[in-house]
Amino acid sequence: MKLKTPMLILLVLILLVTTSAVAASMEIEKVKITTGSALEDKTYADVYVGSQYSGENVIIQIYYSRDGSLLNHGNMVPKTVDNGGYIHVASADSYRYYPDKAEINLYDTSENLLDSVTVYLEITSGTQTFSSYDLDRDGDYTSSSYSSSSSSSSGGSTTTYNSGTSDSYVGNSNSYKFHAPGCGDVNKMKPSNKVYFSNRDEAVSAGYSPCGHCHP
Repeated sequence: MKLKTPMLILLVLILLVTTSAVAASMEIEKVKITTGSALEDKTYADVYVGSQYSGENVIIQIYYSRDGSLLNHGNMVPKTVDNGGYIHVASADSYRYYPDKAEINLYDTSENLLDSVTVYLEITSGTQTFSSYDLDRDGDYTSSSYSSSSSSSSGGSTTTYNSGTSDSYVGNSNSYKFHAPGCGDVNKMKPSNKVYFSNRDEAVSAGYSPCGHCHP
């Protein structure tokens, strides 16, 4: 049976509206950021939006920064969601520093913004994974306040960033709570809010109170 032209147009419109509605509901659910062990290595992002969007074409834009300064231009890169629901994107360039923040913008192919999230990174190489709980959609970023020290050598000046050790107690300068080493809440804190203490007494003396989850 042949469809009349008005009916055919209606079906096309329904299909377009349905497709747009599916794309418009796409959100970033998880993010994995991988940095190489050398500062000359690129940074890789695996952005999970859900396997139901497999085959969807999107545009993704990632701004990396360090201490509040942008490290890249945030190119808008066309990508296709893979069978597992991931969007894979490598930075166009390597940086002289490890990034401490990644702002990720997700667009449809018409460049309509679908979702925007920010993740706060530890200043180190390796792989860092963030769930929906860790994703910041408010963008209330303040410059990192890591302490630094410079030393001269025959090769010039180098900068060391102090980020504590696995034995450090970690305080949150925003909430004035401190956490035991290994507390799960530490991974949810912004790097700029982290304050490190060598022991429990030092944290208490600084005016910090114990975390209600790990009870340090």
